[in-house]
Amino acid sequence: MNTKIFQLIMKNLEESLNLPKYDQIRNELREETVVQDLPWTPARYSKFKTKIEQTLDLPCEFKGTIKEIVNDLDVRYSNRFFGQIWKPHTEDYSYTGWNLVEEVNKLNPRKVLDVGCGYNQFKGRIQNLVGIDPYNNCADYQVDIFEFVDDPYSYDVIVALGSINFNSYNDIEERLDKCVKLLAADGKMFFRVNPGISHKNGPWIDIFPWSFEYVKHFADKFNLSLETYKKDSNSRLYFVYTKNA
Repeated sequence: MNTKIFQLIMKNLEESLNLPKYDQIRNELREETVVQDLPWTPARYSKFKTKIEQTLDLPCEFKGTIKEIVNDLDVRYSNRFFGQIWKPHTEDYSYTGWNLVEEVNKLNPRKVLDVGCGYNQFKGRIQNLVGIDPYNNCADYQVDIFEFVDDPYSYDVIVALGSINFNSYNDIEERLDKCVKLLAADGKMFFRVNPGISHKNGPWIDIFPWSFEYVKHFADKFNLSLETYKKDSNSRLYFVYTKNA
């Protein structure tokens, strides 16, 4: 879940229910709280709704639980940012830019999956590559990794350049788990990750703060060997996992 948007919603709900008579309701606000069941007056609800819409620059309908609302806003905010605003800077990176093409191709992979491929720039450059991305119609399949269906253990290489880098620890863990299940024994995963630097034009994108400690932790958790760990350009981190047989 996007913790930035969650905190924004919670902060504004608490401000909207700041009267003493709402102390108990305010103290019991949780992810599972159904927003439309709160004791709104028309004026209070309008003020709350307008504040969120202006902050995110998105129309908002507060139906369902706080968690459901946050997930909906996160998807729509991310869709606009990654589909319309974000642009690739592949040429800027020393290890995870165009040099990665040769690095992957020399493995002679039968199948390569580019997770969060964006504009699918490696298509036709890296052999046997399939690009997936939930936000960009340049992908071969416009789906999230969770919706992507293929045979387990069928990819020799998985590339994830800045894509498994959002929201909470649980989100990262679940996406890595799906990738590991798709990766063949002795297969490799190439990553570029952001250590927590916010996007200037997307301040409500929730960046997971990757570090060496997290890289090592996930290697141990998923029985992966950490073969390479380097600092790439723009303060990004580059690392390569190999799946142990």
